[in-house]
Parts: sequence; structure tokens; C-alpha cells
Amino acid sequence: MYVLVLVACMTVGGETHCQTFQRDHQFETHNRCITAAAIERGRYAERRQQRKEWLTYSWRCRETDLS
Repeated sequence: MYVLVLVACMTVGGETHCQTFQRDHQFETHNRCITAAAIERGRYAERRQQRKEWLTYSWRCRETDLS
């Protein structure tokens, strides 16, 4: 299983700080997670454009620990 994780990195005063936001939904395959990440990128397109000088967003698919 995979979960989608948003990584938001903010640069202020030359220092970059990142925070992760894990989504609740789990995906059975990596491909489904990648598809969801593409949809999220589209949803955040306007925000990314407005904040591109100091804030970046990236989406990652993280494999969940089944143990």
C-alpha cells in the first residue's frame, strides 16, 4: 500500500524549512498513487504560481509499513 505525502518547503531569509502532510487515503499500487499525485499537482497549480519565489510543493508516494 502507498500513501500520498505533500512536502511543502518554505524559504525565508535564506533558510529552507520543509513540512510533510500525509494524506489519509491509501492506494493499492504505486501507479494509482502517482496518478493521485498528478491530480494534486493540478489542484495546487495556482498556489504554486503565486508563491513560487518562496514556497515549493512536491508530492511523494510513500510505501506504508504493513508490519
